[in-house]
Amino acid sequence: MGTSSKLSRQKLEGYYFNKGRLWPSILVGLTLLLVLLINLTLHVRAEVTNKPNVVQAEPIDPIILPKKPTMPPVKPGVYQGQLSIDGHGGNMVTGETPLSQYRLSFNDTDYDALQSLIAQGQLPLRNAVSSHQLVNHFDYRFDNTLANSGELSKNYKVTTEIAPSPFNQSTFLLLVNVELTANASEKAELGFNWLQTLVRFNPRLVSEYRLIGYETNTRVNSRKGPAQHVQPHIKLSDAKQFVALYELRYNEQTMTVGVNNIEGDTAGNRGVHQGFSATTMAELVILDSRAKAKQQLIPEYAIDISQQHKFFEQASPEFRFAAAVAGLGQLINHNHYVHQFNYDELVHIANQSVNELNQIVGDNTSTDKIEFLALVKSVYELTKSQQGKQYRPRNQVTPYPMPKPILLPKQGELLEGKQTKNQNH
Repeated sequence: MGTSSKLSRQKLEGYYFNKGRLWPSILVGLTLLLVLLINLTLHVRAEVTNKPNVVQAEPIDPIILPKKPTMPPVKPGVYQGQLSIDGHGGNMVTGETPLSQYRLSFNDTDYDALQSLIAQGQLPLRNAVSSHQLVNHFDYRFDNTLANSGELSKNYKVTTEIAPSPFNQSTFLLLVNVELTANASEKAELGFNWLQTLVRFNPRLVSEYRLIGYETNTRVNSRKGPAQHVQPHIKLSDAKQFVALYELRYNEQTMTVGVNNIEGDTAGNRGVHQGFSATTMAELVILDSRAKAKQQLIPEYAIDISQQHKFFEQASPEFRFAAAVAGLGQLINHNHYVHQFNYDELVHIANQSVNELNQIVGDNTSTDKIEFLALVKSVYELTKSQQGKQYRPRNQVTPYPMPKPILLPKQGELLEGKQTKNQNH
């Protein structure tokens, strides 16, 4: 070979040498390209898989995850948005409906009708009389020296008192008394029946509340339209006082810790929860219902849980007498929320409170209350004479109603409890 052949062989060896150095780089590039293509394919598949399939969507099992309604069931006492109901007679869950309201209007029609029927030896039909009307037939004099009583303005005075309830175990009775002061103006006296009381309960302390009475009240107010189901031609009284009774259930934490051991500042330091102080169980205001703006007539009145009596017998005789009157109305109406109360206890409470009131000097209303004691005994005798049709002894009283759990049907059983037919027979 010549010189030219030699040079050609050197070039060829250099070519293959350089090709051998580039080959690993080519393999790495191909590998990276393959990985990129695989990732891109997986990403496209994931997008396709995550697209919602409307046709194959399965509904959520209502038993596993029940759908929460947009607002609580409409029942007396609901305050949701612009809807409000004056007076309510059922248990209200404080966390759902913390605001309770009622008008300071009443008359003596129910009490007069009850007296007339009892004199004829008859009992009224169920819910023919309202318990709150019976309670406000009487005048009450509360001790002005109590810490839970005071004049909040020139025209209005508020008194509250709390004690264990005689109607149900583990419940408490709150009395709210609103009355005119001795120096009230003539305008305030004329407008007393048009006042509206708002009570906002603290859900941290109170789990449920029940405004006693209003069995026949169906008045519904709405800003969107006129009032519905309004009883016509209601004659208002000229009284200057209104007493309302609430039956309360405390939260388990309140019952466990105790009223006197609730943590917090009792000097009016408002907490972050619902704007209540630690021991404030409710706040009360008085409004003029005739005005669209509903002008607030008194500053917010805080009802402190520390004022509660340990025993029912420690409460004032006026408090216990009002409880007796409310108890009579509930027993006559066969109230579903009263389970640990009967006519024997009613007679005992009424007799004891009336005797104590008779010993108070200057009590001019004791005559009416003595007549009430005779009325209670007459009602008791009528219920016993009807062979237990309207009188239920304590051992026949059903316990406090609790919600029943949702149970799945057994095998071979329909939802309504009927057995399925066997196709083999």
